[in-house]
Amino acid sequence: MGVTLQAWLAALQAMLPPGRAFTREPDGNLTKLLSAIAAMFLAAQLKLEALLDEADPRRATSMLPDWERMLGLPDHCTPADQSTFERQSAAYQRLVEQGGQSAAYFTGLAALLGQPGCTVTELRPMNCNDDCNDALNSPEDRFNWRLNIPAPSIGARPMNCNDDCSDPLDFYTPSLIECPIKERKPAHTNVFFVYTA
Repeated sequence: MGVTLQAWLAALQAMLPPGRAFTREPDGNLTKLLSAIAAMFLAAQLKLEALLDEADPRRATSMLPDWERMLGLPDHCTPADQSTFERQSAAYQRLVEQGGQSAAYFTGLAALLGQPGCTVTELRPMNCNDDCNDALNSPEDRFNWRLNIPAPSIGARPMNCNDDCSDPLDFYTPSLIECPIKERKPAHTNVFFVYTA
């Protein structure tokens, strides 16, 4: 807020009673004592100003661990090697997040997590009015939905004839958005991730 050591010293000297006993000379002992007190007031003021920044998780540094503890971070979806900026962003996102169950909420969350352009496909059971080319979804599929991610899957490798019989049919490294999406999906649904690039 711009108050300096000299301003604090001047304020303390202004509170002294008038008279020769209370000298205001720069080299006087009383001025040295008041300068030390002014330095303590200035340090307290700077701490209070810094505390204003700590009240916002986007700017917090010394209180960032307290913000994370209060908000349940890091959770099992959080990468271990986050920078301070990423930790601040995650804390702020968790603080202001209101949640939702709409497709727009999940595509917005995916964009916030670094995957813009995602779409949601809600599955529905096939009925007699559908085209022959439509998917043969069962009645249980109405509880399934698909997040279409416009990016290639990382490290994808399908099984081939040289693999062992116990190997998975397909292998890939999941995107960082999969865990947060699964954490926030409606409890009665299943989400599947399709990498479309």
